[in-house]
Parts: sequence; structure tokens; C-alpha cells
Amino acid sequence: LAALAGAVARGAYCVALDAGADPTRRRIALAAPEAGAHALTAFAARATDPTGAVSANDEYCAIGASLALHTFHDADAGFNAFAFEQAIRTLTRALDGAHGAHSASPRRPIFIRLEGAAPLMMRLGFAYDSDEARSATAAIAALAHAAAIAEAAALADAKGAFPEWAGAKRAEEARVKAARDAAQRLGGAIAARAQGLYRALPGAKNNGLRAAINIAFAEDAASARRLGLASAGLSPLPSIAQLGARADGGFGRLLTDDARLGLAALGYDEAAIAALALHVEGRRTLREAPGINLQRLAELGLTEPAIGAIEDALRDAFSLRAAIHPLVIGAAVCEQALKLPPDVAAGKRGDLLRTLGFGEEEIAAAEAFALGAGSFADAPGLDPEHADIFVGEREVAPEARIAMARAVAPFAASALTITLTEANFERRAALIAEAREAGAGLLNVRFEAPPVAFAAPSLEHESGGEEAWPNAATEAGGADPAIASAPAQAAPPQVTRRRLPDRRKGYIQKSVIGGHKVYLHTGEYDDGALGEIFIDLHKEGAAFRSLMNNFAISISIGLQYGVPLEEYCDAFLFTRFEPAGEVKGNAAIRHATSILDYLFRELAVSYLGRTDLAQVDPFDARGDGLSRNAAEAESATRLISRGFARGGSSDNLVTLRPRTAENLRDRREVKITNAPPTANGPRYRPEPCSACGHFTVEETGQCAACGVKGEASKR
Repeated sequence: LAALAGAVARGAYCVALDAGADPTRRRIALAAPEAGAHALTAFAARATDPTGAVSANDEYCAIGASLALHTFHDADAGFNAFAFEQAIRTLTRALDGAHGAHSASPRRPIFIRLEGAAPLMMRLGFAYDSDEARSATAAIAALAHAAAIAEAAALADAKGAFPEWAGAKRAEEARVKAARDAAQRLGGAIAARAQGLYRALPGAKNNGLRAAINIAFAEDAASARRLGLASAGLSPLPSIAQLGARADGGFGRLLTDDARLGLAALGYDEAAIAALALHVEGRRTLREAPGINLQRLAELGLTEPAIGAIEDALRDAFSLRAAIHPLVIGAAVCEQALKLPPDVAAGKRGDLLRTLGFGEEEIAAAEAFALGAGSFADAPGLDPEHADIFVGEREVAPEARIAMARAVAPFAASALTITLTEANFERRAALIAEAREAGAGLLNVRFEAPPVAFAAPSLEHESGGEEAWPNAATEAGGADPAIASAPAQAAPPQVTRRRLPDRRKGYIQKSVIGGHKVYLHTGEYDDGALGEIFIDLHKEGAAFRSLMNNFAISISIGLQYGVPLEEYCDAFLFTRFEPAGEVKGNAAIRHATSILDYLFRELAVSYLGRTDLAQVDPFDARGDGLSRNAAEAESATRLISRGFARGGSSDNLVTLRPRTAENLRDRREVKITNAPPTANGPRYRPEPCSACGHFTVEETGQCAACGVKGEASKR
């Protein structure tokens, strides 16, 4: 009473009035407003406070309290109507006592807010959008209104009616009569108790009422939080999962008590509830998970310490991508075991799960298994008829909220919040009209924007510094300083297409992937850069062949517009679909997870020097066609197209093995003779080189052309 009267400067809070308080009073928490809070003043034809609890025709000042409905739920008996009635009567007496016993000042309106209708309905096993939920909520509102009016009438018999009763008598009697008539249409034990209270109201007609009572389902999120509720007033529950500390010490999703009690009310045993909770909360491990599990990660090359780090990260992770990340695994493991580029291994670029070949469906299935689904969607063991009981607020239509407000309108004021999306945005005017006709005192309309995909800036843009963001003041020409000081991004440069020459060079690679023949044709610019590709398949369907041909055309156009080949390789490497498996006909690549994986492995090895993507020794994958076991020299006509050169290249061109330590060991020492020195350079022997045939053998016996050192042979 001291807190409600404002006698305590900084407010007071007590859970029970004293240690021996009865169970009814233990459910009541009395608190004064915060020290910085002030009374709300409104001037309107029918002013409504921001929560929808009270309304008036002039300036007003109200006093009220909130009551959490879920605290009156009994797991065995359901809703405790007797304790609820006693709590309403107690609050009515307390709020009336805050005015003082002999106060002659105008009586402030009293309001009692009922919080948490949706949690109570879930605990009772009623779907929010159902006749059972609307009837039960209306009966509870009727009981609250009848108990408050009955207590106000009893106080008027003992202390007298409030001074303004004579002027408000007709309006108050009309309100009570309308509520009594509406309660007659309700069924159930709670409604029967409310009907009995309405019938026993002689004080409303004789001595009047001690206070003007308002029952409200207000939209006050702060009040709901103080009572430990996730939803205020008539609002549906956001979700059946909440974030919190788990029993194992980790932090993550937890199945709410409302959902657990609702399952118990529907007849589910403890084992079934535990299984459904595991579906919602997650197992916090990838062992035996669908899509992505520990066995598949080990097959990809991840070490046991890396897998252990992933398992540790799953204890507190909010997404699977955060747990399977280069920063968790380690850049060294990503480079050595997974053969990833340095920037991808450092977590600066790319999606590791997609790079490893996992699809979005596999990622979603593994994330739901390990981190929880957050809902009962596709939950095993849940009766399909009970699925609507445990939906979140996003699945509750605006029409269902309006119908709930219509059900409680004869007994309580209500405030609604409806969310408009692309699907129902055109019905905005109709929904507002329906809410007004349903008797809602306050309507809050929110707009949900459609999802927008934001692309992160590239590393080059991030490192560009001030040059990447031109000064807006110079472009604004001295306009508004606030606008001129804001950074503005420069317009993107115009990109022109670099077309290939009409006569171009390239190569054709034939391979067999999992029994399917694939021909890769490449076209190059004069500087050797890749400019186009063609993909031909053998014995495949016309639709698949056409799809691959058009895919090759799109890649070619992108290359000619300046898209780096590295980006294509990072996007399509390790993709997984059939045909896949062993690769025949390619000396550098022996296995591929798909046709796209093979094609971009081949292009990366041939044009980017990515020997880390080849399954052979890097020296064996050299682009000059020479390997460790190759001959000392080989005709260049094997590597140069005679048709492209049109006979312009001579037949005696040879490709030479580069100078290596192995070459020098295998060569015999030559005898040094005293050849006359030249005037302008080193001395050369008159005999040709035994390896390349050039007359460039120095007096030391080493050929200046090919680097071979040995005995020169005479011709």
C-alpha cells in the first residue's frame, strides 16, 4: 500500500506481504513506478494511454496493477479460478486504499491488467486460433471483471461510493449489464462463477461503486518482462524456445515451461516430452547427424584436434557455420588438410561448408540436429492435430488476434499488434476496420520488410581506405553540410567486353568421369589468358547437354567481362553430384566429386598453376608437357598446333628440360680445350651441344642454351 500510495521515494517490491501469506497473495507483486517515471497526460476526444489499459474523454490520471495469468495454472487441476478471484479482489482493495480512507479528491480510475493469455492457453493445451482458447480467455476476463465490480460494490457499502458516482451511475450500470449479458453466452466452470457474481450485485444499483474499474489486456512489454513473460496482453508467444543456460553448463535454446506443461496437459509422458525437447534444443554434437557428421568431416581430411574443436564450439554456437569455421579449425589445418587457398583458410573469403561440397539442405539438417530446430516442425512423436497449439507469433494470422480481442471486448479493454507483410499488406485498411469493430482500444501496426540480401564488400574495397569512399562534399557542390559530410560510394566503373581474336589457340582435354566422357575445349587470348570454354558430353540426354553448353557460354561471357577465373574455381570446386568418381584420361586429376569439380580443377591446374588441386606430383603437372621421366628434348610440334601456325613453325623446334640438379648429376664432365677467345664475349667450342645441337658450348663444357654440361659430340 505504501508503494502504491507513493510514500516510498524510490519504490518498493515484495513477493509476499509476509512469511505467512496465503497462496493467493503470494501471486501478487506490488511495485511503485520507477523514480524517473511520470504520469501520462492525454488530450483527445477519447484519449487512450500507450498501453491500451484505460481511456477517457479528458485529462486523466489512473492507478493500476498487472496480474500474470500463468501463475494461476495448476498442472493437475488446470486454471485455479478461486485463487484468481481472490487475487482480483485483493488488488481492488489495495488500489482503492491508495487514495486514502477519507480523501475527497476526484477518484482516479483503477485498472487491472491481465498479462500472458497466450502462455496460459498453451499450458491448458488450447491453440491460440481456436474456439476453446477464445472461450477460455473470455471467461477469465468475465471473472476478473465480475470479481472487481463485486469488490467495488462491497467497498461502497462499507465506505460509500466515490464522489462522481451520481454522474457516472447510468454509464456504469450499462457497462455492468452488457458484461452480464455477454457472460450468459459463455460456458464452463469459470464462466459459471462469473455469472454468479454478476447476479449477486445489488450494490451496483443501491449504494453504487467505490471505484471505476477497468480490466485490460494491455500491450505493455515492460510490465510483461517484470512478470517473467515473453508476451504481453493478448499477444501470442514469440516461440516455444527461449535462450538460456542449459543443465550441461552451455548456453542455447531451451523448450519453455509453457510448452512442456502444454504437452503434459495433452497426455504426453516424460519420455515423449524429453524427445520433443531434444528436437527443439538440439543435441550439441554432430555425431550421427544427418548431412554433416563427424565421419564425413574425417573423410574430408580434418584431424581429430580439429573435429574436437568443432565439437567444443557446438556447445555455445548459434549456427553451424560459426562452429565449422576456419577460425575454429585453424588456418594451418585448412591449408594442409583441406588444400584451401590462404585467404579462404584464414576465414577472409568464402563459405567453408559450401567449399567442402555441402549443400544448403545438408547444412540445415545438421544444424537442426545439433543446435535445435527451435520449433516442433517435423518433430517426431508429435500428433499432427497438436501442431497448431505450439506455433509462434509469426504463424498466427492477424485475423486470429482480432477474433481474440472481439471475444474479450465485453469485459476488458484490449490492445493489439498486427504485423503486415507482402502477403497481407493490401488488406491493411480492412484489418484496421475489423480491429475497430472488434472493440480494440489500441492498435499497433507493424510492417515487415521483405528479406534483402546484402553483399559484403570485397577485400580490395575494404583495404581501399579513403580513396574507396570519395568526399561527398566535392560532389554535392557545397550543398547541405550534413549530406556533404556523409561518405558516398563512387559509381561503379563501366566494364567493357574483351572479345577473343577470331583465330585463337587453346587445347582439348578428353576425360572419363565415372564412366561418362567429357570433352573440355578452351579458347585463349594472344597473351595466353583463358577467354572461353566449351563442354561436350557423350551419350547424355539432350536436356543435360544443352544445360552444360549454356553453362559454358555463361562462364565464357563472364571471363570476357573480366570475372577472374579464381572466383569461378572457388565457387564450383568440391561441388557434389553424379556423375562423380574416378577420372581417366587426365594425368593431373585422378578423382572428382562432380563434372563441375573436374572441369574447374583442370582449368585451375592449367591456367592458375594450382598444383594443390592436382592429385599428382606438381612437377608431373607442368604445363610444358615434361615430367620427371620425360625425354631430354621433345618436338615442340606436340605442343604447338600446326594448323594454328599454318606451317609457320619449323619442324626442328624442340622443348628443353629446365636446368635442375638432377640434370647436372647425370651429365658427364667435358674436356676443356684451349679455344681462342672471342673479342666481345665468352669462348665457345666449335662442337655442337650433345643435348640441344646448338654451338653454344662454352670452354667450361657447359652449354649456354640448355645448361647441359658434358662431353660435346662432333657431327
